[in-house]
Amino acid sequence: MQAQEPLTNEDATGLFESRKAQYGNPIQQPSIVSEASEWLHYDDGIYNTNLGYIPENIPFSWAVAFPPALLQSYEGYTLTKVALYENEYNTGDLLLSVYYGNSYMPLTLMNQQMVATWDIDNLYDMDLEQQVDIDTTQYLWIVFSELEATETYSAACSWNNTDPNPNARWVQTQENKWEDAEIYGFPYIQFMIWAYVTDDPWGVEEFLGRTTMDVYPNPTNGVLFVETRSIASQSHAYRITNLMGQTLQSGNLMGDHQSLDVSSLPAGMYLLTVDGATVKFVVK
Repeated sequence: MQAQEPLTNEDATGLFESRKAQYGNPIQQPSIVSEASEWLHYDDGIYNTNLGYIPENIPFSWAVAFPPALLQSYEGYTLTKVALYENEYNTGDLLLSVYYGNSYMPLTLMNQQMVATWDIDNLYDMDLEQQVDIDTTQYLWIVFSELEATETYSAACSWNNTDPNPNARWVQTQENKWEDAEIYGFPYIQFMIWAYVTDDPWGVEEFLGRTTMDVYPNPTNGVLFVETRSIASQSHAYRITNLMGQTLQSGNLMGDHQSLDVSSLPAGMYLLTVDGATVKFVVK
């Protein structure tokens, strides 16, 4: 199946384009904490293509919105995690924002944080720095934004020819102006953004086969010991970022018991990410 050619819109400042459609394998389904927890999403779990904004020198945002009718079943729940499908086209850091709003735009910012992206060809899950209680009277918007126009095709999509949901294809290129990607000729895309709601906000959730880890001592004077637990691999890609999402150190850890020299880092708080699992640590 080929993606449709983009259409023009007289109110738009540019065009959206997609890569040549390419069906992938079903994504690795995430686990849940308890029976009263669920990942909300519109896509069918099969990666198809990526959407990008042309001209490339204008960053854009893409989003999914969950309406009150859908959220009624989750009264008393908390949004604790968001997941984004990533692949080779996600090359720059992103900004994740969670809003409440109406049926056509986000309005009230509930959480915002930097996301250091990974080339993993699967869902990349991230804990929210500020968990969000579910409000069943408003639309819940999950928004990802380019910080710089360095990516050719940022937004990963699945493809639904029969019953696409318009709440899964919101795009923005101008402040306070959100549009349905259908007007650009993409009525069938469904952005691969997932939202985790649970009645156990302090529980531990992880992807099957993904890495979990412990770090010590924390705070550290310069050497950080890392113990990973994974059934997937003995080689673990790692990245150390500051709280602004800037990468300060990266490489590979071989085996499940390793040490990292962080003595060159100034005193402060940092994020260590290993194969998608992230922990905070402090350098004294």
